[in-house]
Amino acid sequence: MPCAVYNTAKDKSIVMRIIAGKYKNKKIESPEGIKTRPILVRVRKSLFDILQPYLDNARMLDLFSGSGIMALEAFSRGAAFVMSVDSDAHATKIAETNYKNVCPDKPFRLIRGDVIQMLPRLPFQEEPFDIIGVTPPYGNDLANQTLAIIDQNPIWLKPETVIFVQSGYKEDIKVEWQNLEHVRTRKYGKTVMDFFMPFEKEESEQEEPEKSTEVDSVETPTPDA
Repeated sequence: MPCAVYNTAKDKSIVMRIIAGKYKNKKIESPEGIKTRPILVRVRKSLFDILQPYLDNARMLDLFSGSGIMALEAFSRGAAFVMSVDSDAHATKIAETNYKNVCPDKPFRLIRGDVIQMLPRLPFQEEPFDIIGVTPPYGNDLANQTLAIIDQNPIWLKPETVIFVQSGYKEDIKVEWQNLEHVRTRKYGKTVMDFFMPFEKEESEQEEPEKSTEVDSVETPTPDA
């Protein structure tokens, strides 16, 4: 999972590959650590299959961005701009290298800073986003804290904005918000993805993520090689 905190062995890294699109099979470096879980292959594939209708020329906000793998997958599938935010210096250094190696021509903004502290400042600096990814370290309620800030700042959101939240299976993700509608949950072993969209949205020809009150169970995936 792309996230913010790493262990003390900061020289360690693992190698992943972009799954599909323009940059398919390009290598991505990611630090290895007990709090840094590079997102599993099947989880990433399923996620971006769901997001695909929203990716063409999309603006994406990638929170707790880690190595930048989510942003790079988005660029590979047609995104136009990505802003990545992560608090760890090693993570942002590797992410910058990955961006330059994979897609140096793509516009991206990489911010090193605490997501919870930085996020409230962004509405007045940025245009609305089409996709917002929230993939924090597990166990600190950061997902709910981040959703609360997004919910309080609907100026970030377009009518069709999709927000995905990655969490551990033991975490309790709040699904009732003032401005955000919970539309789907996907479960992949011990990893859970929840999807939200704004309550008030215009009619669109794009297919929204399927609304479901049930949890979709998927066999436990294996990590990237």
